[in-house]
Amino acid sequence: MIEGMRKLWQPCTTRSSPLFLFIFFLFTAALIFSTRFFDTTEILSNLPFHSLPPPQNHTKLNIPVNCTAYGNIGTCPSNHSTAYNPYLDQDRPLSPTCPEYFRWIYEDLKPWAQTGVTRDMVERAESMGLANFRLVIVKGKAYVEYYRHSFQTRDIFTLWGILQLLRRYPGRVPDLDLMFNCGDLPIVQSAVFSGPNAPIPPPVFNYCKDNTTLDIVFPDWSFWGWYEL
Repeated sequence: MIEGMRKLWQPCTTRSSPLFLFIFFLFTAALIFSTRFFDTTEILSNLPFHSLPPPQNHTKLNIPVNCTAYGNIGTCPSNHSTAYNPYLDQDRPLSPTCPEYFRWIYEDLKPWAQTGVTRDMVERAESMGLANFRLVIVKGKAYVEYYRHSFQTRDIFTLWGILQLLRRYPGRVPDLDLMFNCGDLPIVQSAVFSGPNAPIPPPVFNYCKDNTTLDIVFPDWSFWGWYEL
């Protein structure tokens, strides 16, 4: 058996070298012969080729907050009431106690319970790149300052919901100044603003938060009329 294994793994003799050179010579000669008698240019010219269309420049879709768009002027009149009408809320009876979700409002505002909110804290959200836009409401009128574009038209419909709120409850929405982030994930990390010498976190409104963030939760009205959805 050992002798058989030796024969099995025995190196090849050099007698195969002339055979290999002969085969290589035949292959080279055949290649030269084929290139002389066949016009590759003519062959390639008869092959069907499909040219790709030139790339198109897609224009950015801008959807302004326009109440008169598509001729639907009856839903957003220019002469809307500036006074609150309690008859609009007759289908919602008054509750003797606050709803259960009210306690989460105090929970979200706890980081500023002792210090309050200053203008410097609000504007720091823009310098830190945490806000898409700034919303200011004065005497029932909304003013917006954009910082960076949000995903698709999510910011547009968030602002549209605020305009509907102002029209639904004229004179009852207080003056405010807030920063808003339109992303899917919370961004104000509590670890950055914890510790003895840590700065006060900037108040940033967002659609969500978790146990490791300090975002202030705001209703996600974009699903009510998000154009791309």
